[in-house]
Amino acid sequence: MPATTAVIGMLGALLLGAGSFGLWILDPALAWGSYLVAAGGLGLGVALWFSAPEETAVLVGDAGIAVEDGRDLTRIHWFDIQSVNLRRGVVSVETQGNKKLRFLLGANLKGSAFAFQETLERIPSAFNVDKSAADKLPKPDPQAGQLQAVVDDQIAGLRCAASEKSIQFEEEGRACPRCGQIYHKDGLPEQCVSCEADLKGRVLVA
Repeated sequence: MPATTAVIGMLGALLLGAGSFGLWILDPALAWGSYLVAAGGLGLGVALWFSAPEETAVLVGDAGIAVEDGRDLTRIHWFDIQSVNLRRGVVSVETQGNKKLRFLLGANLKGSAFAFQETLERIPSAFNVDKSAADKLPKPDPQAGQLQAVVDDQIAGLRCAASEKSIQFEEEGRACPRCGQIYHKDGLPEQCVSCEADLKGRVLVA
């Protein structure tokens, strides 16, 4: 929860408690106690409303990092990620094309820990988070969340990252196991052009 929202919530709770005491416990009742109750209830309600995280889930895996909000899913693949930052309690995933993905650290502690670990293993050059901040998170545990299959990524229509050959059918696609970069099965290089991982016998089939 942002600090400003927390302060508003605490002040609202204080005013609500004082107003309730003045209206129903003091004898005679406090004349302006109802104003305290109204102000306190408003402040507490505002704090609760704005403290709710915008996203419902953070997804981390072979396909990259994604945020799911209801039926909407926004994903950034590992090979597109330029930097992963942490500023004022917000994790920011950015690409070279200025596409950004953001989620609250406090609302997604386990997801953030797993995202940081995967970033360090797959694209360490993109990890721009202070080590002391990352060490305060729970130990990354791939089993802590819910396993989901990637069903919304379409490979057909893309071009091979090495040969520029068009991928006409899903079965022609191959992906780097480390960063997920996409290749045509007939244009597969020995090393990934994005993360330099060895691709001999280690590619993922679409």
